[in-house]
Amino acid sequence: MKIKTLFLSRATAILLAGFPGISVAWIPGTYPVPPARMASSGFAVDNQNRNDVISFWQAVYQASEGYESRVAWNGNYTGTPGTTSAAFVNDVERRLNYFRAMCGVPANAQLNTGSKVVIELTDLFKPASSTLKSVAAQQSALMLIRNYNPTLGTDPAITHDPVSSLVGWSAAAWNASAKGNFSFGLYGPGAVTEYMLEAYTNGSFVSSWNSDVGHRRWCIFPPATDYATGDQPGSSAMRPASNVLYVMQNNEEYRTDVGNNFVPYPAAGYFPAPINSPFWSLSCANANFSVATVTMKTADNKTIPVTSIKRKTGFGDPAIVWQVRADVAARNVYSDTTYKVRVDGISGVGIPTFYEYQVTLINPDQLTSSQLISGPSKPPSNAPATYGFTAPPGAESVQVATFKRSAATWTENAEKASSSLVIDDTGDNYELMTAMTPFAGFSGVSGPKSFHLTFPTAYDLVSRGVPEQSFELDRNIIANSKAKLNFLYRRGFMTTASCLAVEISSNDGLTWAPLGSPIKGASNSVYDNKVSKLSLTLPKSSTPVRIRFRYYTTGGAIYSHDAAPKSPTGIFIDEINTTNCDWLERKKQNTVSVAAKQFVFNKTSAGAALVKKDKWALRLETKLGGKWFNGPVRPLTIGAP
Repeated sequence: MKIKTLFLSRATAILLAGFPGISVAWIPGTYPVPPARMASSGFAVDNQNRNDVISFWQAVYQASEGYESRVAWNGNYTGTPGTTSAAFVNDVERRLNYFRAMCGVPANAQLNTGSKVVIELTDLFKPASSTLKSVAAQQSALMLIRNYNPTLGTDPAITHDPVSSLVGWSAAAWNASAKGNFSFGLYGPGAVTEYMLEAYTNGSFVSSWNSDVGHRRWCIFPPATDYATGDQPGSSAMRPASNVLYVMQNNEEYRTDVGNNFVPYPAAGYFPAPINSPFWSLSCANANFSVATVTMKTADNKTIPVTSIKRKTGFGDPAIVWQVRADVAARNVYSDTTYKVRVDGISGVGIPTFYEYQVTLINPDQLTSSQLISGPSKPPSNAPATYGFTAPPGAESVQVATFKRSAATWTENAEKASSSLVIDDTGDNYELMTAMTPFAGFSGVSGPKSFHLTFPTAYDLVSRGVPEQSFELDRNIIANSKAKLNFLYRRGFMTTASCLAVEISSNDGLTWAPLGSPIKGASNSVYDNKVSKLSLTLPKSSTPVRIRFRYYTTGGAIYSHDAAPKSPTGIFIDEINTTNCDWLERKKQNTVSVAAKQFVFNKTSAGAALVKKDKWALRLETKLGGKWFNGPVRPLTIGAP
């Protein structure tokens, strides 16, 4: 993939004091009833409020995920650019405005509104003045794909001045290429995210323009109001997806109520680590960064070296850009990590000579607000007991879940689909609990069905690679002394580059660690003739752990389901159980007011009779941005009446 950006000198902005206020389209806890979907513009977020940033990520960023199922592209790769659905365009618009809101610029940009292309006197080619930006962008995106040579990995259409001899060239396609961001290898909201990160993470090639963060600066250019997206979803690694984001504005489309505001990326305040970048930047209208310097420090004031400092003008607001070391560019953090930034030597009329701020990278799937529940450790069996808690700030909903601890005598069996407690994270083109009858000569593991992990496809157009597959036991397991996890498995057609990892999490799935060694494919051409049994030692733990099975490749040849749907590809698992373990069986979830401070525990709220010496647990669960976050369990032992 190559991402390049448009270098233009025109970047107008009227000098006023500060960005205007905007109406808030996103209100935590208020979501449209399906099939209606989240708004796509008019956002605001408080970057200094960690829980608000989490909610915004979960409710708005995540609302544009799954866009591949909504694209509804109706073109072809022989010359018809086609169109995409309104829902998909809203996904792209929502993703663009998510980033604009995070960066503190007006987040009410619109896409594919019927705006006409920008035509300048110096343009080498001029389409009809009635040509829509969206139509031009679709043509440009298709031109990118049609000229790709998968054998050489080259594409002469990846330029802002495509020659007229290219396949699919038109004056409109030239216009969009000249006046837009474009990407090759991804599309839709995924392309917008990569424009902001300026760092393609899956091993393809990038342009030197990425280090100038020109795509980013066009995406968050404060005066811009009217963009257009052109998208071709692609069909395989030989025909990757493409996106052209038309970023230039007609004169009447520039806002006139934005001023000289500093716009850092990553944004100041709390910032989700998954959208961190190796190239940090600070831009500001009418600022002069020609002699500016950058200083970065850790939270404890240790200096962090920065490299490749660039001072850029044009294509959006003037900016200073610098590269950070790999640990600072991390896109996954477990603990909140703060960096201090100061830029000195800035000049310009009415522009401060320095700007300093802090960025705290966070895991947006991790709630750090206290969800502790306090109260007696031995509640009586025949009388209510009161427990205290405080709902995390910004909570949309709160519930107290009750669990009864008992010996783990269950077995996860694929035949028992209705009673199986598993979380399915596999592809849509095959069943996790797979019937073995289609696979002639392959009897499976135990019974007519097995848990099945295989690669749904050899190349996923969104992840740009081989998609990992997994399923998780939806059980809170407490491992006692000499605890074991046991299961049966049988390898189907599974190359030596394919692996099954069994993993354990002690923090409710935030991080995972391996249990034993991975099960690797034994042969590139032969499946197992018999079933194997494996017992893995579980580390003793007084707090619950989670277990998952993850199927992945280390590179090289693989078998995929779409290539051989009637063959037993991948690995088959069944009869999953534990020895010397307890588990916390969920009995009831009690919805309480977010303003409540107490919870009364008795047989009604417990969801079962309370018997002396029985072990129970309570857990506060909080909803933010539509996602439930689990607090720590509060163990209880039922006391005497």
